Amino acid sequence: MRELNRLGVTSAIDAGGGFQNYPEDYEIINQLHADGDLTVRIAYNLFTQKPKGELADFQRWISMLTPRPGDDFLRHNGAGEMLVFSAADFEDFLEPRPDLAPVMAQELKAVVEVLAQNRWPFRLHATYDESISRALDVCEAVNRDIPLRGLNWFIDHAETISRRSIDRIAALGGGIAIQHRMTYQDEYFRDRYGEATTRHTPPIREMLQAGLPVGAGTDATRVASYNPFVCLYWLVTGKTVGGLRMYDGSNRLNRMEALRLWTVASSWFSTEKGRKG
Repeated sequence: MRELNRLGVTSAIDAGGGFQNYPEDYEIINQLHADGDLTVRIAYNLFTQKPKGELADFQRWISMLTPRPGDDFLRHNGAGEMLVFSAADFEDFLEPRPDLAPVMAQELKAVVEVLAQNRWPFRLHATYDESISRALDVCEAVNRDIPLRGLNWFIDHAETISRRSIDRIAALGGGIAIQHRMTYQDEYFRDRYGEATTRHTPPIREMLQAGLPVGAGTDATRVASYNPFVCLYWLVTGKTVGGLRMYDGSNRLNRMEALRLWTVASSWFSTEKGRKG
């Protein structure tokens, strides 16, 4: 927390991660909160830990937690970013895009249904439009019986998302959280998918034009640095850390737009609009 404060960060949304079991591995942060020692306001998502046991994980946690409990310094923020292991792709552009298993739709639908029934917000890791479009098929099917609007649910990453998928997310009341993974990996992405595709990966300006919530972050610490200024550099210059220019002016932001995505806009993703940013 001192290191994040040093970089000007006073609030974070934690997307969970492997080997973080609830409630056991959250005892230390709860103790710091009880002692009044938190210097970063934290909204945490619960990340399933067991392939084929995802639904049981969320059913157990739902029995323990109501939606969004806590206070301004420490609050639960819903489910994800892993909802089911079969729905997860990856961001290693040195490797070909993975194809998700056919069982993904059935497994994801069971989890999204129980989250929606209990009004739990959720976030879903998805890098490629092929993964996102299949996840949206599931979300639309659930939405026909249990409306998702108002849950503040969102897609994480979305580097190759299409305009059609952006519009589908908007129609369901969802958002998109972007991160600066491309500033570290764009050379690899360009070599695999070409310069034309690279120029709008991710299509930030299209997301904003569609009017859905968009927030910026880092995906720290495994995939990228937690330093917000590297992400701000990427949003404004459109360059990699190696100096390669990815985007022309049509997909870059000015400094105020970039700062807004990091502050006011991101408060939607922790259901704290008007309280943070």
